Amino acid sequence: MRRRLKFWKVPILLFLLLIMITAFAFINLLHDSASAPYESPLATEPAEIKASPSPEIPDEEDEQEGESDEPDEPDEPEDIPEDEPVEYVDVGFVTVHMEEADINRGYLILVNPEHSFEIPESLGLVNIVDEKTAPFRVLGEHYLLVRSVVGPLDAMMADFLAEYGYNTIAVISGYRSYNAQQSVLDRYIARMGRSEALKWVALPGHSEHHTGLAVDLGIYSGGVQSTFTGTGITSWYRRNSYKYGFILRYPQDKTRITKTNHEPWHFRYVGLPHSYIMFQNNWVFEEYINMLRGYSIDEPFIAEHNGRVYEIYFTADTDVPVPYDSMFDISGNNVDGFIVTTYRPDADEALLIDFYADYEEP
Repeated sequence: MRRRLKFWKVPILLFLLLIMITAFAFINLLHDSASAPYESPLATEPAEIKASPSPEIPDEEDEQEGESDEPDEPDEPEDIPEDEPVEYVDVGFVTVHMEEADINRGYLILVNPEHSFEIPESLGLVNIVDEKTAPFRVLGEHYLLVRSVVGPLDAMMADFLAEYGYNTIAVISGYRSYNAQQSVLDRYIARMGRSEALKWVALPGHSEHHTGLAVDLGIYSGGVQSTFTGTGITSWYRRNSYKYGFILRYPQDKTRITKTNHEPWHFRYVGLPHSYIMFQNNWVFEEYINMLRGYSIDEPFIAEHNGRVYEIYFTADTDVPVPYDSMFDISGNNVDGFIVTTYRPDADEALLIDFYADYEEP
C-alpha cells in the first residue's frame, strides 16, 4: 500500500537539501584555494632589477625550478682535445720611446767600413786597470772600456788563467778616440803603404774601438810582446769567448763579408744570448744584424740558451713595442733601427742579473 508524503514535511526536506549543497560547494572552494600557489599581496609590481658589473653564475642549489622569463644560460664549452691547436690571447705590449740618436747606442751597434760611428759625449768609460779583479796584464795604464764590459772581460781572463796557469795574455788596446785611431792608421801607412794599411786599420769613425766595446789581446812574456795568433793555447779564446758575451769579430773565413783582414786578437762584446747565437751558427756580426731585420714583434727570432728562452726582433720605429711582462734590452744597430731582446722571467729573478746588468749605454 503506497504511503503519501505529508505536506508539512516538504519544506524541511528542501531546507536540508539546500544545506547539503552549500556545504559541498564550500568544501570544493577550500580544496581549490589550498592547491593554488601563494602570492603575497606586496608582490603586485615586479621587483627592480639592478645591473651587476660582471655576471655571476649561481650555485646549483640557488637555481629555481620551473620556467623563467630569463634567457637560457649557454651550454658549457666542450673541452678542447689535446691534439688541437690552442690560440693564445695577446698579453699586451708597452711602448718605449727612443730618440733618433739612440740608433748608435747599445751592445749591438754595427761599425764597419760602410757604417761609421759618431762618438757621443759620454760612453760610460772606465779604466780597465782600476776595475778589473783578475790578475791579467794591461799594457797601458789608461786603457778604457765601457763599464759593463769590464766584468765579462775579467771573468774570461780569470777562467783562462785557471785552466792554463799562464799569465801571458794581455790587453793591448781598448777604446780609441778619432785622433788615436788616426795615429794607428798613420803608423801602418808608414810601414806598409795606405792600400795595405786600410786592410788592417779602419778609418777614423769606422773603428769598433770607438765604441768602447772592443778589446785587442796580445801575448806578453819576458818583457817581450808577440802576436796573438789564435792558435795553440790562444785558440781557447776563439772557442770560449762567446760564453762571456764576446765574439771573434774578424774570422779568417768571413773577410769577404767583414771587409777586414783576419784579426784573431780582436774581440767585440755583444752580450748574451747574441754571442752564443752567432757562435753556434758561424755568423759574423754583419750576417747577424742583417738576419734580424727579417723578424718582428709578431714573429720574433727564438733562441734558447742555458734554459732561458729569448725573443729577438727588429723595428725601425722610435716607439719600440715590448711585451709588458718581460725583461728587455733595446739596442740600436747603428744602421736603420733597433733590436729588442726579451725574456720572460721565472720566479728566480737572480738568473737575469748577468743578462740585464745595469750599464751606462754608449
